[in-house]
Amino acid sequence: MKNNKLSSTPNHFFGQANPLSVLFALSTTTLTLLLFLLLIQTQAFAQESGEGTAPWVGKTLNGTPCTGLGQGFGPFDYKSRHFNKSALGKVESHHFTRQVESLIRGQEGYLNQDLDYTVRAWPNHHRALQSIIRYKLLKKKNKNKLLSPVECYLQRAMGYSPNDAIPIILYAIYLQKLGQKQKAYEKYIRAEKLSPNNPELHYNFGLLLVSMKRYDEAKTHAVKAYKRGYPLPGLQRKLKKSGHW
Repeated sequence: MKNNKLSSTPNHFFGQANPLSVLFALSTTTLTLLLFLLLIQTQAFAQESGEGTAPWVGKTLNGTPCTGLGQGFGPFDYKSRHFNKSALGKVESHHFTRQVESLIRGQEGYLNQDLDYTVRAWPNHHRALQSIIRYKLLKKKNKNKLLSPVECYLQRAMGYSPNDAIPIILYAIYLQKLGQKQKAYEKYIRAEKLSPNNPELHYNFGLLLVSMKRYDEAKTHAVKAYKRGYPLPGLQRKLKKSGHW
């Protein structure tokens, strides 16, 4: 006599796949591989779509709103460059070669175009921002002006990655070069809160303070810079000349 009770046998024994049963049947190795492939796809998507947004913010030194070209590839945070080498390589190999960085000639276009592309993709690209400042200060040798003012590139970098002290330090140095000492002083104070052990900051801050005749403060920063191995002797010489070393 046949038993008419419903069987407790899993559904897939009757030719109907139970998704949970299939999942549990997968080996640990297979699951690990699937998760790895998913991670790779996610990273690839992130590399193409960038990290957040990087709008133009702030004002020029003349008081007009900062503007620039729209976002293309990116944006990416330079502080995370070691985790996004592929995206960094794409930009640097085409737009920020050694010749571009050294302001010798452009790679894909004119120098000002390659520099602009680099920092639009990587707003806080430290070395590219340095090159942009040098390009501006050497403007007599460069017939093509920058596509956006230096201060706009720097403010965009600061807005995009607010915990990165380097764009703030570069902005302070740029203002210092232009003779805007009080504004430079304010930027150094802001940067020091983020990076109190940065010898580059302390050295340049010391130079500014010497020019403002605030010698005791300058010496404090000089000691910090040289204690951390800063190689240039200029600040020490200025302090010795003024009788404060």
